[in-house]
Amino acid sequence: MIKNIEISDSAALAIDVLTQNGYSAYVVGGAVRDALIKRKTNDFDVATDATPKDVIRVFSNFQVLLTGEKHGTVTVMLSEPIEITTFRTEGIYEDLRRPSNVEFISSLGEDLKRRDFTMNALAYDGKGEIIDLYGGISDINAKIIKTVGDPEKRFGEDALRILRAVRFASVLGFKIEENTLNAAIKLKNNLQAVSKERIFAELEKILQGEYVIDTLMNYSEIIFEIVPELRPCYKFEQHINRHKYDVYEHIVRSVGAVDNEKELRLAMFFHDSGKPQKFFIDENGIGHFYNHSEVSAAITLDALKRLKAPNKLINEVVWLVANHHLYMKNDRIELKRLLSEHGEERIAALIRVKCADCMAKGTEDAEQTSDEIKRIKNTIDEILRSGECLTVSDLAVGGDDLAELGFKGESIGKTLQALLNDVICGNLPNERERLIKSAKKRAEKYE
Repeated sequence: MIKNIEISDSAALAIDVLTQNGYSAYVVGGAVRDALIKRKTNDFDVATDATPKDVIRVFSNFQVLLTGEKHGTVTVMLSEPIEITTFRTEGIYEDLRRPSNVEFISSLGEDLKRRDFTMNALAYDGKGEIIDLYGGISDINAKIIKTVGDPEKRFGEDALRILRAVRFASVLGFKIEENTLNAAIKLKNNLQAVSKERIFAELEKILQGEYVIDTLMNYSEIIFEIVPELRPCYKFEQHINRHKYDVYEHIVRSVGAVDNEKELRLAMFFHDSGKPQKFFIDENGIGHFYNHSEVSAAITLDALKRLKAPNKLINEVVWLVANHHLYMKNDRIELKRLLSEHGEERIAALIRVKCADCMAKGTEDAEQTSDEIKRIKNTIDEILRSGECLTVSDLAVGGDDLAELGFKGESIGKTLQALLNDVICGNLPNERERLIKSAKKRAEKYE
């Protein structure tokens, strides 16, 4: 099959150097797939029959990093790093993640045979020929994710491939082929043997995929294997006219509704996880979830710690989940207080969380609430544009000024905060003389 595809100059150079030295070489895997679907990629891997020692020798004029020599991989630093891996077969996967050993071979076909999905078992020679031995192009055209060979064997070798299939569904909009999906669900418990860091990395990519809504709905059984905290939300009816969907579907739709930033996507993924625990129906048959934000925040904290997410990310996501029901009204003074207490970035993120929450309810009432949130956002934008005093550091006086007036220790901080509150409420202008005068009056009270 002849079909020209675009590869990077560095990948083309790597192929040229190897072929000029008598070796065969191909761009392989995801770069070929992405080129066929016109998806931009900067990750080009090259496979060759040259051994790592051969690769080091022929690229002696370049910097070569021994990134995985034992498994046949070295990285050549061209205008971009290019991983070059020797054709290989793999031994038994003893830990459901990595082969116990590899054997270098000269057969491209055998090398492609060990790969996870047909769409990734493609090779391009850099001159116009794509090698497709396992129906990868046909599956790409049909938008199907299918393993190379027996899916149970593929997932039994490396359990992370189960999540990779889900990730490709979310990112590419492909569907997991029936036999492949059945095997993934059957062996999903094997994911417990995979490191939490790798699980979390895949989860982040899943949540940031363009097709995240369909993916989280269609492959929920696999999602619940890695985040069991969400299983109680599945088909949990809310019994309230402000919500069209059950708890899980609302969560899923909110993930798709929020901006594609990992903190926001994770916050929506967990924001209502505590609802089942706080549910009750009143005498009129209406469902309520009082204080579910607190429970959801606790669930989020436990889940993200278990998944070994970065601490800074955990703090931001947990804060957003804990405050996603924070009451906000379109009052300039109240909004300035919120900005002063929590900061511009957090309040901006919270506004986006609230908008997504409303959009995912699917009701007319929710649309009205969303409009109100947008008006609040406009007021906040006006406050920020005006450069109004929102923090102690914005005040026209500082700690040194108060010290000269005789304030000491904690009283300096408390007085600055009191002055800030007066400025925010409009009781004082942010002018040095007026602030000094007010501080002197406070000093007299302390005497």
